[in-house]
Amino acid sequence: MIFDGVFPADMVAGLHDAYGAAYADYHQDRDFADALAVGDKRTMITIAVAGPFNNPDLYANPIVFPLIQRLLGDDVILGSFVSVTSLPGSPDQKAHLDMPLLFEAERVSPELPSYSLTLVIPLVDMNGENGTTAFFPGSHKVIADDPPDFLPVAPDVPVGSVLLFDARVWHGGTPNRSGAPRPVLYNTYQRSWFRDTVNFLSQSPLDISADDLARVPEAYRYLFDWTAGPS
Repeated sequence: MIFDGVFPADMVAGLHDAYGAAYADYHQDRDFADALAVGDKRTMITIAVAGPFNNPDLYANPIVFPLIQRLLGDDVILGSFVSVTSLPGSPDQKAHLDMPLLFEAERVSPELPSYSLTLVIPLVDMNGENGTTAFFPGSHKVIADDPPDFLPVAPDVPVGSVLLFDARVWHGGTPNRSGAPRPVLYNTYQRSWFRDTVNFLSQSPLDISADDLARVPEAYRYLFDWTAGPS
């Protein structure tokens, strides 16, 4: 699902500048100890929930978040807060699922309601020049070891708009043909009992300090409370 005009352009520009100032060191074609290579010239970076990124409009947006709650339940958590950045010259990313199905060998898995949704927030336009994400519609309803044999759809998502997808949908990034990195924020929301044990073996899914957690409005603090562990 694409939601148009969710964020004002100046807010996204501020996020883009803050991202560049804090994470430009990751704009290299190499491996990092605290970030995950997710394809050639593509890196998943954990973004600190601080400064302009500690904004309820970003992690509990009033336009999109009510739908996420409806789909995942009122006790939904923010399972991870990252960017996926493709460098200039990055090729097509291999089509994949972001995490394995809960019950890979049983038909019940695709028949279950959603348990993990990702909100994609582009910090530059997602299009044929910068690169976007190609999706295989309906692929979350079928258990398969490979993506479907039909052509995916590769939507343009301009700055200010967002895209929401189910973690069970096969997808893959398209080439970055521009001369600049293409960062997109990935806010992944999960049912409270679910944890991603696949993608965060070398980095934290969430980076929020005690001081920044205290700055989160009390109404949304439950999204992050799980990171502190049992009391």
